[in-house]
Amino acid sequence: MQLNVYKKGESTPSFNGDDTGVAITGLAAGTVVVTGDYEVTHTGDNLSESSRVAVEGFTVLDADSGA
Repeated sequence: MQLNVYKKGESTPSFNGDDTGVAITGLAAGTVVVTGDYEVTHTGDNLSESSRVAVEGFTVLDADSGA
């Protein structure tokens, strides 16, 4: 299975991952991402893609925070 992360309104995935997860990278520490700014789908072995689901909002942590 592949996970696909889209920026809201875009038709090409910005990030891809596998069944263990996917990372959204390139955001500065302190960036507040609101629910729905990103959407995720999964693509199975038969290459059909699921419906998009909104990613819950989050705030990017500082890399030195240890979290």
